[in-house]
Amino acid sequence: MVYRCGACRNEAGEFSLVCPWCGAWMTLVPARESRDVDSLPLPLPDVPPSTVPRMKTRIGSVDALVGGGFVTGSSVLLTGPPGAGKSTLLLQLLDSSAQSALYVSGEESIQQLKLRADRLHIHSRAISVLFETNVDTVVSHVRRVPPGMLVIDSIQTVYTELSDSIPGTTVQIRKCTYLLRRLAQEKGMVLLVVGQVTKGLQAAGPKTLEHAVDCVLSIGMTGEHPDIRTLSVIKNRFGPAGSLLSLMMTGDGFAVPKEG
Repeated sequence: MVYRCGACRNEAGEFSLVCPWCGAWMTLVPARESRDVDSLPLPLPDVPPSTVPRMKTRIGSVDALVGGGFVTGSSVLLTGPPGAGKSTLLLQLLDSSAQSALYVSGEESIQQLKLRADRLHIHSRAISVLFETNVDTVVSHVRRVPPGMLVIDSIQTVYTELSDSIPGTTVQIRKCTYLLRRLAQEKGMVLLVVGQVTKGLQAAGPKTLEHAVDCVLSIGMTGEHPDIRTLSVIKNRFGPAGSLLSLMMTGDGFAVPKEG
């Protein structure tokens, strides 16, 4: 018997009072067996090939790192220590992509983001900024005007009213991540989530955060060369993992080659 959660719509193989995915209580109900043709077994050679649409950042080295650009509808987790340049990198990616974008900050004010954008010479009207920690409010904004790319900075600062827990707790992180991921899939946008790290440089919060997203990127700092950053792919459902890119931090942001 398969049970489906009425809150996050994920499925579990056994009944539980608490959804193992989003933590909601008493939401698991028996899932109806699908009798559609799509549910029938199909010999492997008969499976038709599919093309995965990708959204390019137009920064060639970054697009190549993730397998040719970010897959539309996918969720990406970016982790790294404070001061590594996560916000700087994301603003540069949004600006270069020329896609409509919404940057939601739960840490820096929009005035602080504006100062950072001015330093990076980013003045694109395609990028909107919002200081908000209520995910339910963010979802409402996105449903009205869906952007091509959505940034949440950071997942530890936001919350949903579906839980009484405080921001940063395991339940809140899990619920917010799944709400945002479902939204990205529904609207066909790229979700970029910033995750804080612990002293051991591991993503803060439940390990299920990494399992919940399609791609995990990590930006690191080197002690020998303070201006050098490394951007590595820890997980990638739509491309290679284990790849690494070196970036140089300058006064104008990261120096990365763009496509011609």
